[in-house]
Amino acid sequence: MMATSPQNESALASQACRGDRRALRRLLLQQWSWMRAMVWGIVGDPHDADDVLQDVCVRVLSRIETLREPERFRPWLASVVRHEAISFRRRRKRRPGPLDPVRAEGIPAAGTASAEDQEDRRRLHEAIEALPPKYREVLMLQLTGHYSYADIAELLGVPVTTVQVRLVRARRMVHDHMMGIPVNRVPRT
Repeated sequence: MMATSPQNESALASQACRGDRRALRRLLLQQWSWMRAMVWGIVGDPHDADDVLQDVCVRVLSRIETLREPERFRPWLASVVRHEAISFRRRRKRRPGPLDPVRAEGIPAAGTASAEDQEDRRRLHEAIEALPPKYREVLMLQLTGHYSYADIAELLGVPVTTVQVRLVRARRMVHDHMMGIPVNRVPRT
């Protein structure tokens, strides 16, 4: 998951806290893929995710000096990302938009496939869109970034077992949706 070692990431974060914009830019670029996956999982639309990521960059730029523990940069950044994405979703006050199948990494895109395959893909995207945000978030992190459960747990600030449970439930809800089985209630975890 990490492009740099924890020590190097901590050193870059220390430099960024002291005003080194190059170090901050490098840190953000290294974190970009999971940040995008997390935002996309919360807001449900790749175009909105791009807008939110711009807001995240502005927020990080203006608040980096508040980071007290450079070795905890990634969890600090994850909380900024999550806060901005949730704030965006609340401002929109609408159901998350559709996933863009062309830009969805890790999710099959419609193309020259048979009509049956295209219908299956449409239903898959619909099923993922229908997931509650916390389940869509963890599923998108796994699908778009190929992160381990431990990586996802660190990003979300939850135990690994919670990630495992959410992924199992997300997959079950997608399966049930694809099979036409109504979802009676949304689990709490």
